[in-house]
Amino acid sequence: MKMMGKSAKSPATKAVIVAMACALGALVPVAASAAIGSSCLFGQGRILGTGAVTAVDGAAGGGINPWAVISGYGTNQQIGATAFYSHVLLNNYNMDAYGASVGLFNRIELSFARQSFGLGNTGGTLDGEINDFAYGGKESAAERAAPASVILDKARLTTSGTPAFFGNSYELNQDIVGLKARLFGNIIYDQNWWEPQVSVGVDFHHNEMPANLAATLGVKRNGVSYYLSATKVWINGLFGLTTLADVNIDVTNANQQGLLGFGGPTGMGYKVLPAASVGVFLNRHVVLGAEYRDMPQNQLIASKTSALAPLADAVSKTSAWKDVYVAWFPYKQLSLTAAYVDLGTIATMKSQNGLYLSLTTSF
Repeated sequence: MKMMGKSAKSPATKAVIVAMACALGALVPVAASAAIGSSCLFGQGRILGTGAVTAVDGAAGGGINPWAVISGYGTNQQIGATAFYSHVLLNNYNMDAYGASVGLFNRIELSFARQSFGLGNTGGTLDGEINDFAYGGKESAAERAAPASVILDKARLTTSGTPAFFGNSYELNQDIVGLKARLFGNIIYDQNWWEPQVSVGVDFHHNEMPANLAATLGVKRNGVSYYLSATKVWINGLFGLTTLADVNIDVTNANQQGLLGFGGPTGMGYKVLPAASVGVFLNRHVVLGAEYRDMPQNQLIASKTSALAPLADAVSKTSAWKDVYVAWFPYKQLSLTAAYVDLGTIATMKSQNGLYLSLTTSF
């Protein structure tokens, strides 16, 4: 008998549920052993800095990349947890991200992040740029001030009656639920061996953009991203200082990490993309480093053969994310990160660079 009033779960959602169930099921014997072998199940037995900081997607890592490390400072017999808040201030936009994670026995990480991407006054500017495209720069002042959806309707680029979107102070919001599993390796204890610490991860995104905006962009509001991460630490690295290197392989169709939805009018468009991070511990409390993360180049709004191609190309332009950061670990319960970030072009706005600040607490 069919249950009434409940919507069917998508295949992507089912995959995430199954993966989380399998991971948690595999932890049952580990948890039982840990409970027997440790007098303190909740603890911080790992070395300072090995929990990393928190990426904007909620996973343990750098500022923009997840790493193979597991969040918190729990050993293989302990459970650790973190909470974080990050703010990114760009030339035209700003983003707030916050969330929490749990590290289970230095093996499994469960995380949650909430992201809010504010357009500020740029929302009105985007409306004006769409207006210029629709009217060829010959619009009146009243027409230029109209919401983008009204402009597109008048130019017969969308169906009539589309609700207004954009305008000033517009925000794009999404939730990210992440699952990471350490497969093998240990960044501290494998010093005499080439093997890095390797983890796999999956992120489930739910974007809250209005349905009319998703339809205009031609994207899906929900998506799943995957990654493989390898992290290696050399205690006696560059100039005799502890040195970290991380390489990721991302499998994703997330536009601007999902803030502009997933895929495009031509399909879901999964891409296999690289990401990398490096860091040097100037002392046991301070890390200086840099990161790079490639982004998928999905065509939004319309295909390149459409009459909307010029507008579509401008909106679709995406750049790799880059940063240079310094992280401070005064003690295990707290870390502070500051970075200069360069996110390139976002929604027609070029040179989106600025300041990144983040705080992570561990307990």
